[in-house]
Amino acid sequence: MTNATGDMARLRAYIEKLAEDGEKQLPPEPKLAELIDVSRGRLRTLLKKVEDEGVIWRHVGKGTFVGQRQIDPKSPEWTEGISLGDMMDARRVLEPQIAAQAAIAARPADLAALERCLSDLASTRSYTQWKLLDERLHRLIAEATHNSLLVLLYDTLRSQGRSGLDSRLNDVFGEDMAPHDTNAQHASIVAAIKSGNPDRAEEQMNSHLNYVRARLFGLR
Repeated sequence: MTNATGDMARLRAYIEKLAEDGEKQLPPEPKLAELIDVSRGRLRTLLKKVEDEGVIWRHVGKGTFVGQRQIDPKSPEWTEGISLGDMMDARRVLEPQIAAQAAIAARPADLAALERCLSDLASTRSYTQWKLLDERLHRLIAEATHNSLLVLLYDTLRSQGRSGLDSRLNDVFGEDMAPHDTNAQHASIVAAIKSGNPDRAEEQMNSHLNYVRARLFGLR
């Protein structure tokens, strides 16, 4: 084994041992160079290679970590490139599955809350109140899954581009009266959840989001 091959083998073995022990962060470069017996310059070359392979990732100012780079939802590096179209496309992937899971896991209290929200949506004449209730209904569906991770994913998704989405809603629907053309769609989603039919709930949520996307951004 050449020195170069041996250096890389020692680094890989060290990273693998960290992963096996449940450790996420590599030690600082001076310490790591000492541990695997290479110069700091040589270590940087090795680290660059394994980083390119996705074995580690580096966060400036915080250190070097084992595994694929993790997304920080609050980092402008990730969020600045997200368009409203991206957000709607992501909703069309996530929310139908959430509706399906809600049809499986919803409890009587969840169903009662959904029905109350539907009733409020049907009766409101305030555009501002309609927007709040629309978002509440979708959030209640996520909560009805009783899966904290799904709720977290939903909240993370809806938090992206919220102000831009509100602006687009205003442009399309106007602000004088609550738009009620989605009431029947919402009712169909809730009916499928109440009947415990995950396939139907998924189908109705997908249809609803396709309709909303077409109204906001045109057909695609």
